[in-house]
Amino acid sequence: MSKQFKILKPGDYFIARNAGVQTVPEARCEHGQAALFLVLFGRRRSQTENADQRLHVLMPRCVMAEAIGALQAQILHAEGESALQEFLDEIATHAADSTKDIEQLHAQGRDCCEAGFRTNGSEHTCGRNEAGQ
Repeated sequence: MSKQFKILKPGDYFIARNAGVQTVPEARCEHGQAALFLVLFGRRRSQTENADQRLHVLMPRCVMAEAIGALQAQILHAEGESALQEFLDEIATHAADSTKDIEQLHAQGRDCCEAGFRTNGSEHTCGRNEAGQ
């Protein structure tokens, strides 16, 4: 067995209600892959108020691939092939939707900097002018 599995008992775990992710080309793993920046929105289980917190995680892409692979193996083992296929179909749907969204952001000139994103491409802090050149 190549991996060492342990039984993990969650304590005051973070309940994620939403997530965002982006690649970070400046941060690379030992394989040379861009890292990813994962933002989880939610709260700790023990938290009594409903105000969401943000949890920021910088993770090598290879670590995320390992986690997703382990999740797929567990779904297959515990729930069967149809559940795994349903999960993979959900991923494909979200990938297609995100591809459209990313293409739209690029066409609007909103994908180059935070100012461009927040001003719908009219102002930039990255050196682009209002015409997007």
